[in-house]
Amino acid sequence: MRNKKRLKHHKPNHNGKNRITRKRVFIPKAFEPGDGNKKTKPNCETAPVKEPKRALSEKEKERKAKLKKGRAERAKLEQENWRAKREVQHDRTCCKDEEARTRKNAWLLKELAKIRCDTVLEEGTGIMIGKVIPRSFERRPDVRTHMKHFAKVAEEAGYKRHWR
Repeated sequence: MRNKKRLKHHKPNHNGKNRITRKRVFIPKAFEPGDGNKKTKPNCETAPVKEPKRALSEKEKERKAKLKKGRAERAKLEQENWRAKREVQHDRTCCKDEEARTRKNAWLLKELAKIRCDTVLEEGTGIMIGKVIPRSFERRPDVRTHMKHFAKVAEEAGYKRHWR
């Protein structure tokens, strides 16, 4: 059997471990400034000389102020448009009229009676609350849009919502 002698082409350390002892070894590396490690003090002869910032003229100050004001106005307009779109999306009604809404509420109550409701332990008081509407029911696509008006009807029927 061959002795475990170090091969000449192998380095003594690999992946921060000594090949023989298999223990971690700190290998100090000489980092170059280009590696993201900047020198603490620049060499005076090779360091670039920074030019002092020149004072802006009145014309340039006005131009920058005008640009800044324009950007702020465009951002404000964009935010208002976004808010208007959001409000339009939430204002859409799910049911045409009151009659359709009552029919939908009756159908949803019938569907809710078919499924097994959750029982939740209230954190503050420790009281068990039964007949809690499961999230899976609320998230159903045919139920989600009507939960706004159905929640009141379900509460009158003795059901609770999961976060209350």
